[in-house]
Amino acid sequence: MRVLIATTWWPNEEQPGMAPFNVAHAKAIARNNDVHVVRLQRVVAPRTDVTDPSGLPLTTVSVNPRDPFATARGLNDLRKLARDADVVHTMAYDALTVLAPLAPLIGKRWVHTEHWSMFVKDGGAGVPFRVKKSLKLPRKVSTVSTALREAIEAYTRDDDITVIPNVIGDYFEVAEQPAWEPLKLVAVGFLIERKRPLLAVETVAELVRGGQDVTLTWVGDGPMRAQVLARAEELGVADRVSLIGSVPAAEVADHVRAANVFFLPTEAETFLVAAAEAIAVGRPVVLPQLPCLDYIGEDNGVMAPGATPEAFAAAILDVAKTFRDRSAQSVRATVIPRFAEASVGEQFDRFYAALRK
Repeated sequence: MRVLIATTWWPNEEQPGMAPFNVAHAKAIARNNDVHVVRLQRVVAPRTDVTDPSGLPLTTVSVNPRDPFATARGLNDLRKLARDADVVHTMAYDALTVLAPLAPLIGKRWVHTEHWSMFVKDGGAGVPFRVKKSLKLPRKVSTVSTALREAIEAYTRDDDITVIPNVIGDYFEVAEQPAWEPLKLVAVGFLIERKRPLLAVETVAELVRGGQDVTLTWVGDGPMRAQVLARAEELGVADRVSLIGSVPAAEVADHVRAANVFFLPTEAETFLVAAAEAIAVGRPVVLPQLPCLDYIGEDNGVMAPGATPEAFAAAILDVAKTFRDRSAQSVRATVIPRFAEASVGEQFDRFYAALRK
């Protein structure tokens, strides 16, 4: 099938590590389909057509509410690209509102995959009404977890929302554990309040107070970078906390392989692909108790009973003791082949086939 994927969440020069889960989904879909990706950007600039580093054809168009002429040009480009597509597939909520004017043209061929964690945080209170309303536009909808499906099902016209998980990319190959001393933690995510990086630093300080030699490598950037560094300095663990910034997926995998345990005290998620990727490398995880983490169990990690430095520190020590003598391959087996590209690609093929019914 000819599939046109439209999304604002796609890697770019400013954010090379942005939304790797969308890239992975697109590559999975492309296994058995002819895929063309359209990146929707607010920056007003001429249309570009290139081959993305993923190997997929990528068109970038501008859609900016403050510039109606640029938006009109962008929508016209989208209309032409969608004309010959068997499926128009939006990914992530803001693409819905962009393509809304094209609903009469693409409605019967329109499917959508949702990722936004705001739907599962505080009952979706932070999700604008226009976004909830726009979920009724696509004919079929998929989510990456059961928790997210339950959060959005009241807003869609699809009475059978499909759960299709995120993909664990080929970069995340299994590797045996490095030395356990010092205990090496890794986190992957934006430095934003929802990911709770300050709590991660406070957990490192709690471990040090308990006599544990430990380091934390945080892969990802964001507006809280200065706060995180200041908090680490204040707690006397600045030499134990490294902020790597935003890097491509292959480099993310390298940092995960260099660690013993993946640790992220995040507040809300819809799937948390970074944790699944760490498990695929063979690293146990320490996470908070979140509804979307149905793939976490005693064979690959621990969900801490509380969101405090003390609770997370205890969980990290528990994991370090439990998994010290386990093979990386046994940890990986809990998510692969379940979240492998081939498996997810087949699920999208069945998802698209439902449009013919």
